[in-house]
Amino acid sequence: MRRVKFKLVYVDSRGQRHRAFASGKYNRNYSKGTIVRAREGTLGVAVFKTRKQTEEFQGTIGTHYKIIHVLPIGRGKTVKYICTAQSEISLDFFYKEKLEAHLVPPSGTIFYPVVEVLD
Repeated sequence: MRRVKFKLVYVDSRGQRHRAFASGKYNRNYSKGTIVRAREGTLGVAVFKTRKQTEEFQGTIGTHYKIIHVLPIGRGKTVKYICTAQSEISLDFFYKEKLEAHLVPPSGTIFYPVVEVLD
């Protein structure tokens, strides 16, 4: 049985909800009721296992972020490192060159190929 996970999204001035730490072709929209697929060749859609972990991370990054509930689809995975930057150029380089400049993901982060946005 799939368990609900938690996603931190950036809410822009028009109320659109986007991936908090990616831009350009890596960005995704997280509207209620949508199915969101990770871009092929990426780590996946990053979510947190628990609300507490999400709230702890949210406290380190400031305002304009919202916690939403998602239902993961597919097999989840954890990774040792994520990209240190969020620009499209930096992410391109990270995925193509397996950049050594990296960051340990926040505690409780899991990546899924697809999620369903519940709220």
